[in-house]
Amino acid sequence: MRLFFPLFALPFLLFAIAAPAHAANPDALWQIANEKCLPNSLASGDPAPCAMVDRESGFVILKDLVGAAQYLLIPTVRLSGIESRELQQAQWPNYWRHAWEQRGRVGAALGRPLEPSQVGLEINSAAARSQLQLHIHIDCMRRDVPGLLRAHRHDPLGKWMPFMLEGHRYWVMRLEADALQSQDPFKLAAARSEHAANAMGAQSLLLTGARFDGGDEGFYLINMPVNFDRGEFGSAEVLLDHDCAIAR
Repeated sequence: MRLFFPLFALPFLLFAIAAPAHAANPDALWQIANEKCLPNSLASGDPAPCAMVDRESGFVILKDLVGAAQYLLIPTVRLSGIESRELQQAQWPNYWRHAWEQRGRVGAALGRPLEPSQVGLEINSAAARSQLQLHIHIDCMRRDVPGLLRAHRHDPLGKWMPFMLEGHRYWVMRLEADALQSQDPFKLAAARSEHAANAMGAQSLLLTGARFDGGDEGFYLINMPVNFDRGEFGSAEVLLDHDCAIAR
């Protein structure tokens, strides 16, 4: 079952998840984006070592060292992660929309185009990350997950529904094809419950494309909360496959 915390225990929860997973340099992504990619782009127009710098929208795209085709979207402003309060502001950039627009890089790296359902965007909880700068993973979905998600193709649009997978409890929301034009997954996650809103650092999110009955396209948004009772630290990244078997 999911673990619920009374409000008086919330500060202790946040303290418990504040320490990230071990990393040799938890500021590595921030330093690459803001001390290398952004200055290089400004000086010469070359975003190296990043693949892209979008100064107007405020993010860079970096090829991750892990996986053949994994990319990261990294904001160019300092944001620790999913719990950053700025992400709930009405006019804040929708990084998920920008990341989805960059999904073609995964297929390009593999030498073949991928269906929207074969690509996923993901962010870990504060307890499951190793970096202290917000970043969204862009990579292949695990090969079995698109088929499992089809059981939710008739779910009401915009409503969180329970989703069980391998004994773990997730939440899934079906979204229309144009959802990212007006809806931000960070805000949708905070609206799931008062508990989620008060403990965004204990949430993990994954967004993937979908094709529903009748050929309509859209998305599935998946929320995997931290559940310390089950040893789950909030990493929907387990639904991605950095080896990209789905492309073979």
